[in-house]
Amino acid sequence: MIEGSMTRRIGGTVLAFTAAMLASACGPVYLSDTYASATPRLASFDTGALASEPVATLGLVAPANLQGFSPTVSLALATALAEVSPPIRGISSFETVNQLTDQGLSAEYADLLSGFVRTGILERQRLRRIGSGLGARYVMLPGLAQLDETVIDKFEAAGLKLLRNRLTTLRLWLQLWDAQSGHILWESAGEVTVSTVLLSPKQTVPLEETVQRLLFNMIQDGLLRGKTKTENYFDRKGDEARQRVAASTPE
Repeated sequence: MIEGSMTRRIGGTVLAFTAAMLASACGPVYLSDTYASATPRLASFDTGALASEPVATLGLVAPANLQGFSPTVSLALATALAEVSPPIRGISSFETVNQLTDQGLSAEYADLLSGFVRTGILERQRLRRIGSGLGARYVMLPGLAQLDETVIDKFEAAGLKLLRNRLTTLRLWLQLWDAQSGHILWESAGEVTVSTVLLSPKQTVPLEETVQRLLFNMIQDGLLRGKTKTENYFDRKGDEARQRVAASTPE
């Protein structure tokens, strides 16, 4: 009798948990862990200038197998710049390319980025010409170091998989350069791990949202607020799901 009661309770808990997950279908159920570190800003650099002058975004620096994510990172960075407080007026990477192409500076731009890949430095004279062509003193250079996704099955019994989790690990870096002096003013590296419950193909966290959230934290805390470390662990939808489980689990 005791064994039967325990079986019913366990079964009721699993079913209640599943129902709670499905009831939260207005948005994906996920856990996220974010960490970022940044260098102190140069003492001579006033971040107030970022609110009054446009900041140009250069193309993504990444290994060959991750270059296909360049549009995703570019869009996420443009969104993050617009959402920080105070907002930063950015020139997106595709606008950068178009403007430089119109001015005959596309070869200079390509050489600037390829030179950085080899040396880790944006060559001063080329950077100055690129900045002048864009009408921007400051440029941001994003980099993608790692992107891994794994699907994990959970709560498997008798061949039945009740839940599937997608685990995404993302590592980015971001640098701010002064196009006139050729100096790097600030840089940050960040990583985020997101575990998403795959209730349906539509109930997932878009990659662009994950990238944008990480870049927002790096810019808001590291660049504008001057923090050298930021660590956030938050549970979105998870608390609501657990409350529904507690309310519906048999005593």
